[in-house]
Amino acid sequence: MVQTKTKGGARARSDAPGPQRQSEFNGAAAAKAQYDRRLSDKILAAFNHAYATGAHKVADRLRHVLVDVEGAELRKHERRSASAVSQADLWVSFIRARNGYNELVARSDAPPDKVESALETMKDAYRVWAET
Repeated sequence: MVQTKTKGGARARSDAPGPQRQSEFNGAAAAKAQYDRRLSDKILAAFNHAYATGAHKVADRLRHVLVDVEGAELRKHERRSASAVSQADLWVSFIRARNGYNELVARSDAPPDKVESALETMKDAYRVWAET
């Protein structure tokens, strides 16, 4: 038990355990696994940004890197969650739907039913991407 002094002199007790120490080996292994997973997440975020801002050549190169990194991660960790590459492909679908909607909205002669349909397509693409 740990006693602490608070403002006004009142004392409080806590049964919370002290900080836990990991062995150097286990800590290094955990850090390495987190780094590997985070690498694909960071590449995916960079891909999403590049594609959304129109840097399609950069996005294409990042997608190739993502395929390589994800392959290595799958072999090392046997991850079974949604792949980063499939998430990238879903992002592309959303951006294409968004761009199609934006093009229609910018036109003064766009039929309202086509605008509504494009909006629903964009919402559906976003929903599918967000649920992965």
